[in-house]
Amino acid sequence: MRAPGPCARLTLLMPDTTLRIHGASEGERVSESDARAWRRLGLGLALAACLAALQGCAVVRKIYIYTSDRVNDGFDMVDFGVTLSGKRGLSVYGCGGGLFTLGAGYVDGYFVGVGGGRIGIFRHYHKAIGLVLWSYEEFGWGDFDVTKPETLNRRYVGLLGWLFFRQPGQCYGPT
Repeated sequence: MRAPGPCARLTLLMPDTTLRIHGASEGERVSESDARAWRRLGLGLALAACLAALQGCAVVRKIYIYTSDRVNDGFDMVDFGVTLSGKRGLSVYGCGGGLFTLGAGYVDGYFVGVGGGRIGIFRHYHKAIGLVLWSYEEFGWGDFDVTKPETLNRRYVGLLGWLFFRQPGQCYGPT
């Protein structure tokens, strides 16, 4: 059987459900296993097209925006680097998904690494106490003034912090 040309089309003939390739000689038919493979390929392509349409970001520009937003989300979830300061400070603080926190810390200096949704070297301030079910955090990344609390991010976290210390304009839930 010769290979179909570049404009070959597949047609499903209903009475005997065999697949015939236009462009092949009249008596040639595709074997049943080849027909099954073509059907699976068509079904797979149709399913992929439907899933891409459901995403709502099937256009290349929107895919780029979606991907860059997910990368930015990843930067918001991770703080990894070294803190440099001329002042004394110590921070041993851990957070379990925003539900449980333990430790305390005070740092006022510069951060080198990935943190606060950024990469690089920038000013950093952190003051926190965590008592398992309740914690209080003050932190600043980049431009802030420690003497002006409105320039800092301040929040209560942990289960008790969410229930009893809600602040207007704050997002509450696991972080």
